[in-house]
Amino acid sequence: MLRSHSRILASIAALCTAFVGTTLAAGTQMPAAISPVVVLSDPAPAYDEAMRALRKNLQRLVPGLQPTTLDWRDLTALGRNQAVVTIGSQAAGAVARSGFRGPVLHTLIPRSAFADLDIGARGQVSAIFIDQPADRQIALIRRALPRWRKIALLSGPNSSELTRQLAATALEQRLLPTIETAGSDDGLYAALQKLLIEPAVLIATPDPSVFNSYTIQNILLTAYRQRSPVIGFSPAYVRAGAILAVYSTPRQIGTQAAEILSAQLSGSRLPPPESCHYFEVAANPHVARSLGIDLDDADRIRDSLADGEGAHQ
Repeated sequence: MLRSHSRILASIAALCTAFVGTTLAAGTQMPAAISPVVVLSDPAPAYDEAMRALRKNLQRLVPGLQPTTLDWRDLTALGRNQAVVTIGSQAAGAVARSGFRGPVLHTLIPRSAFADLDIGARGQVSAIFIDQPADRQIALIRRALPRWRKIALLSGPNSSELTRQLAATALEQRLLPTIETAGSDDGLYAALQKLLIEPAVLIATPDPSVFNSYTIQNILLTAYRQRSPVIGFSPAYVRAGAILAVYSTPRQIGTQAAEILSAQLSGSRLPPPESCHYFEVAANPHVARSLGIDLDDADRIRDSLADGEGAHQ
């Protein structure tokens, strides 16, 4: 048992070292005046994947439609009668600062970055967030870890609202949430020790001031030593030692963006800002077993959550 325990600790440490902190009918023709434009942030694999999915699904929904692409640094060609989709925070910020008054759908940005945009009294502005909704994360715990009641939350400068939502949703589901505020590295580990005096499910949030490439190794090791499972927000967290993560891929976000754009171009208004309808679940059964937890298959967990939401993967 001690040998297995040591292997788990070594595996977490090694993985953490490498961790780096994230319809229209067929044949319908759109009016030439309504030209979709995609504003791109600096190149990144996630943005490329989202763009490929956006193009592919627009072709499926509106055959022959090809969106124009613009770099976020040069928006001089942005016209008045265009439907705009941004990919990434750089593009979102540039369009918000540009004075463009038409409808905009921001994608692949955190909820906190969207809240910081200077939207003012502009027209339709919506978003598909990277972040997962609180009710989905709590539903994940209820489905995959039904015997666990205590929820641990670390709140930082960019996650106070999210941690409050998670706590409120946990209470609604008869779970017992505890929140500690982490304002610095020293404060982070003191708060973590206080949270995990007794084993609890620690939910990692996409707050880079708390969960980042410099802190994640110690957070995961501390939680493991305290016999507390961690719920991450990306497959990288699961590879590093979290037992579960629910997340939306760039492909899924690009697919939903194409669906929203095609409906918008046919006359629908943009929906409210929201998390992606489509999502995946990743699991680390090896770490789970070392904590005495018997996890169901990740795909079955995802399908169960999707059925509960009425979503189609």
